Amino acid sequence: MSPRSARAVRGRGGDDPAAALRDLLVDTAERLLAERQVAALTTREIARAAGVSDGVLYNYFSDKNELIVTAMVRRYGRMVARFDAELPAPGSGTVEDNLLIFERRVLELHMTGLPIVAGLLPTPDLLQRFVEGVHSQPEGPQLFAHRIIEYLQGEQELGRLPAGDLEAPTTMLAGSAMILALTSLMGMHPGDPAEQLPGVVRTLLYGLTHQG
Repeated sequence: MSPRSARAVRGRGGDDPAAALRDLLVDTAERLLAERQVAALTTREIARAAGVSDGVLYNYFSDKNELIVTAMVRRYGRMVARFDAELPAPGSGTVEDNLLIFERRVLELHMTGLPIVAGLLPTPDLLQRFVEGVHSQPEGPQLFAHRIIEYLQGEQELGRLPAGDLEAPTTMLAGSAMILALTSLMGMHPGDPAEQLPGVVRTLLYGLTHQG
């Protein structure tokens, strides 16, 4: 192990050396994945960037793919954590402004998350392992749907929204953001996709207040 890597491992206070070295490998793979495609990344490159010998990786992971999936799930979890930070509470601000915040956060999540999924399409087995991994985490993609439903339920209880179905509007809110992100990433629509969000939210809000 290089002196720099040894210092990094020692700097992980409270960790035992094995857990610290494993985290170092995951951190290194995550950093490299932000710079290049999965197929172009080798175990030797990860090991050298982490400052360890090539064979060390196999002391902690069965193969490169297990390390890659672990790193990508962690990276996705951090994206979801950013979505989840300081979301509006029921009763604060206006419902329209709050829904717009939720919609913007979901759009940002898809704009960063969809390229990750796209990079895994040539390797279906790796894609399946990644999907299973993110859905097994508390910070998985199901979290933002839960947060939206919780918010809408809170507004219903406060009387700021009428009682009614919440699954459909949640699907429409999340689905519209995904479509806008996908079409933007594919170059199908010029401009900032976020510019369309106020219209989406107004239309959704009209439907929520005119149910029945």
